[in-house]
Amino acid sequence: MVKQWFCLLLILSSPAWALTELKVSLDKNPLLLGETAVLELVADDQVATQPDFSVLDKDFLVQGPSLGQQMQIVNGKASRTTSWRLLLKAKQQGTFIIPSFEIEGVSSTAIEVEVVEGSAQTQTDNDAQLFLQSSLDSTQLYVQQLAYLEVKIFFQGDLQRGSLSEPKVEGLSIEQLGKDKEGSELVNGERYRTFTRQYRVIPERSGTFVLPGSVLSGEMLDRNSGRYDYFAQTKAVSAKANDITIEVAAKPDNFPGDWLIADLVSLNEEWSPATDQLTQGEPVTRTITITALDVAEHQLPDLTLDTPDGVKLYKEQPHAKQAERNGTLVSQKVFSMAVVANQAGELVLPEVKLPWWNKKTNSVHYATLPEKRLTVQLNPELPQQNAAPVIIPTAQPPLSGTAVENPWQWNHTSTLLSLLWLSSVAVLLWFRPTKVVAKSTIQPADIAKANPKKLQNACHNNDAPAARQWLMLWAEQQFGRPPASLTELADWCKDPAFAEQLQLLNQQLYQKNQQSWQGKALWICWSKLVLEKATASSALPELYPH
Repeated sequence: MVKQWFCLLLILSSPAWALTELKVSLDKNPLLLGETAVLELVADDQVATQPDFSVLDKDFLVQGPSLGQQMQIVNGKASRTTSWRLLLKAKQQGTFIIPSFEIEGVSSTAIEVEVVEGSAQTQTDNDAQLFLQSSLDSTQLYVQQLAYLEVKIFFQGDLQRGSLSEPKVEGLSIEQLGKDKEGSELVNGERYRTFTRQYRVIPERSGTFVLPGSVLSGEMLDRNSGRYDYFAQTKAVSAKANDITIEVAAKPDNFPGDWLIADLVSLNEEWSPATDQLTQGEPVTRTITITALDVAEHQLPDLTLDTPDGVKLYKEQPHAKQAERNGTLVSQKVFSMAVVANQAGELVLPEVKLPWWNKKTNSVHYATLPEKRLTVQLNPELPQQNAAPVIIPTAQPPLSGTAVENPWQWNHTSTLLSLLWLSSVAVLLWFRPTKVVAKSTIQPADIAKANPKKLQNACHNNDAPAARQWLMLWAEQQFGRPPASLTELADWCKDPAFAEQLQLLNQQLYQKNQQSWQGKALWICWSKLVLEKATASSALPELYPH
């Protein structure tokens, strides 16, 4: 306790510290190319300001700095220091200047560093433990063509920790694929452990690009300080991979459609249920999938599908995905839609063609789906909307020559029939009620037949098929014929809120992956529609389809 008080008194009695000196040192000079040196900057006080070491990045690969602060009391005299340690590795051979650093008005001296080419033996000893290699599967690319960059770390000994810089070049989209892979290889008869990292590289524009080699900075156990000793020291290591130059060409002028370059592209389709026979008015699900090799998911285009007469498509939002398989990127884009045939007979869906550029043959190829022929069966539950027949009178053989020559008999008969018809009309007008009741579109008798209680139960139970069936029955009684779809019913009713609920119901019925549908909002909108149309006679004609 006395000793602690004594140290405290010494500290309190010491004069206030102030930074007076800034020393810099380099443990190796000259420096061999590929060799790592330690730069240390020491201040004779505890300071919070760090010097700007970014000036070293031009000529050296820099790791750090690491900060250390220390206070010592020797013979009753206290001292404090702050130090920064950095690891430097020259980028090329030559003479370079480590500039002076300044803190609180105190500057260090500049150091001239000479970097020389090491001997073959020195290089072997230096690179034997750690080196990097970069490779690109192709350096001659088209814009938007995917290439694979591989960075491999070779090392011997115990690599304690390390960080690998990510390649970044403006105009190139670079993204890591998968996880690092660990392995081993023989190099010049020596066994090396390896770590391999793979990237996908996609040029966004044409031109020449230089892809800088990745830099590894880490620590390894120092063989010379007792490798198998529990307290063995570590030494800083760093290595840089080779640079790669890439030439990127523009899209060929003769390519049709949206640009897509790949190793392979295919189209396939599935029908659910799997059948070549459809039923009028009943939906089936058609799913078309684009599969491509060496293409990222965001590069896959949309499909343009021609819709023939007599069919409606209810498309879902397409979704894309990608995965790495044995070093190759595989992407898919899935288009799912409900197909509803409105007319019985034969339905022909046209051929689907997707152009793409084969990077191996350097030419245009097409992924295709052949023409699809389907038979649409008549649905007896749906009313058939046939055009009114046109009756063309056929020539009748004359009863006698007089009938042909004298038209009076025909005119006399027609006149007689007309008089009888006029008499009937007069009788009906004479006995008609004096008070005419306006026709209401929302008829109580019709509502009684299509019991609203069933719609209410279907909506509250979230039963989408039952709700649609009741609405179709109500529409048939209401308008004299059923609509072809819920979309057409929405057009007839001209109510935005009701139309929105019909659209949600339609999506629930026809989408591939069923979602949770809540029908209470539909019941509320329908009830409000019936109430408003029953009380507003001026709006009643709008409920009839045009």
